[in-house]
Amino acid sequence: MKPLTALTLLPLVLTACANPVNRATSDNYTQTCSIAESNGQLDIAEQACYRALVNVDWGNLGPELKSQRLYNLGRIKRKLAKFSESEQLFKESLAIEERLPERSSLRIGRRLVELSVSLASQNKLSEGAEYLERVLPIANQFPSQERIYTAEVLKEYAKSLRAMNKIALAERFESQALALR
Repeated sequence: MKPLTALTLLPLVLTACANPVNRATSDNYTQTCSIAESNGQLDIAEQACYRALVNVDWGNLGPELKSQRLYNLGRIKRKLAKFSESEQLFKESLAIEERLPERSSLRIGRRLVELSVSLASQNKLSEGAEYLERVLPIANQFPSQERIYTAEVLKEYAKSLRAMNKIALAERFESQALALR
């Protein structure tokens, strides 16, 4: 083999070898993020979730994992009141989920709810309500804790929508919130 050909193939070989290492590293950072979040150490969780996401990109680990890591980081950013950043992360994750060959309505729904919360926190209620409307047909499929959270989001949106004189939509959100409890 010519030296030039060997140098040309080297990046391919290194990339192929990096995938398992990047996967393990991403998984470790994800676990650190989860532990830090449950301990209320959101600054550590943010760093760990970011590093988990970066390793997905470096290892070319696929769109499903990238979407999940984006979503995880978005949740932490939302909890840190970094709403603009969380909005972008949720939108990117949602776009990936909607392009997947095997779409999951529950994963899409989770992203829609979180995105609507980030938007509401920036007073982008009309935009957030559009995303939240898309959750209505699937919200009852969420596990119990997510149904409770979604019901609370719907209830808060309904209050804001009433103040904006969008009564019909507010009533739909209130009705769905009651059904989820």
